[in-house]
Amino acid sequence: MNDLINQLNLNFDENFSILNYIINILICGVLLFFLKIIYVRYGTAISNRSQLSKVLILVGITTFIIISIVKSSLALSLGLVGALSIIRFRTAIKEPEELGYFFIAISIGLGLGANQLLPTVIGFGILILIVVLLNKNKLGNSFSQNLLIRLQCKNDDKSKITDQISTIVSEHSNQVDLKRIKYANEEINFNFSINISSIEKIKAIHDSLSKIDNSIDVTFLSNEI
Repeated sequence: MNDLINQLNLNFDENFSILNYIINILICGVLLFFLKIIYVRYGTAISNRSQLSKVLILVGITTFIIISIVKSSLALSLGLVGALSIIRFRTAIKEPEELGYFFIAISIGLGLGANQLLPTVIGFGILILIVVLLNKNKLGNSFSQNLLIRLQCKNDDKSKITDQISTIVSEHSNQVDLKRIKYANEEINFNFSINISSIEKIKAIHDSLSKIDNSIDVTFLSNEI
């Protein structure tokens, strides 16, 4: 019975190092800050990436604190499981990419909270390298934009118009992701996430789309906000 009680008791006086804790949480913050920069720079989500990137830092630091507390206590570990079982997240993850970055933030907090500095730093470096290589076409002076297009057209012309718009956008962009297309009565709505090399490309896309129909509604929204 005494052995079980001893296992459940915290013993910070012997195992807890304030200096080590401060160093690890500072390193955790630095890695999460770099993750924030990478997500804003290379992410493709339509949602506000700048705002979400701040949440990544909070999630990572919170995970670090939780793991630092419960790692030395079986009782706290069991209590954490019970506490998490009553938590419900009502906001759905809209993009699989967002989930991936949340897992990276959590893994950073887990690794450093468990005092596994070297594996965490090496793993983070490899992940960042993979992200950069997968998005190497975004290097240089290119930047991202959300392109919203609304056009009135007859139902018989929708297929032809769709092909024309997709071709024009692709010709003037380094990367094109069709996020959404909506057909409603005699109207088509497009939502593209594009990566372009210069501001002149915006004008080129607008001018080319205007040749299809002068009444076309073209909106560019910053994807870096």
